[in-house]
Amino acid sequence: MLKKTLLAIIGLALAVSAPLHATTRATDYPGSVTLLMEIPGVQSDLGLSPAQITQINSLRRDLKSRSQALLKSPAVGSTGLTPDQRLFALIDGNNARALALLTPPQFARFSEIQNQILSYSMLISPQIQKQIRLTYRQRASVEALRVRGLEFVSEINRSYGSGAVSHKNRVDILRDYRMRQAEEMKALLTPAQRNAFAALCGKPLPKS
Repeated sequence: MLKKTLLAIIGLALAVSAPLHATTRATDYPGSVTLLMEIPGVQSDLGLSPAQITQINSLRRDLKSRSQALLKSPAVGSTGLTPDQRLFALIDGNNARALALLTPPQFARFSEIQNQILSYSMLISPQIQKQIRLTYRQRASVEALRVRGLEFVSEINRSYGSGAVSHKNRVDILRDYRMRQAEEMKALLTPAQRNAFAALCGKPLPKS
């Protein structure tokens, strides 16, 4: 259930009401890392201190507030950046500040946890692609799935904005789509590459 919920939230975190095309980018951190860091089981596994948790919670609240403001005013700003570019920049900056709070061992473990929870959706990560040695054709196929997914999420969010889809339905639709997308990406891998990805997930996260 945790994995299904977080896969849906990735879509919510990365989507805006306008279509997403070439202005988007692949990243090693597909969604909000503070969302993962707020999970009690993740905090316990990482051994986060009370001070770290307080700072992470603050970053999460800031991201939520600023992203909501951006979604309410999606017009191109004075910087000339499109809404999706501005949202991605906001998420990237927030992620960088959160990751900077971790010690080197915590950072390494967080990467494993992210791979576990987001599963084969992590194939959009340039770093993961390099580590498991995706071929040029495989990378092209993953990119096509990534862009198609962004366009699907954008369409669902437009339906939500118009009132045609409820918030609960939106989460359910995105959850199911992300699970299917992860399976499509998994199907692109050889058995050896699947084993290589499994090795990047580390020890299983304790069930909470």
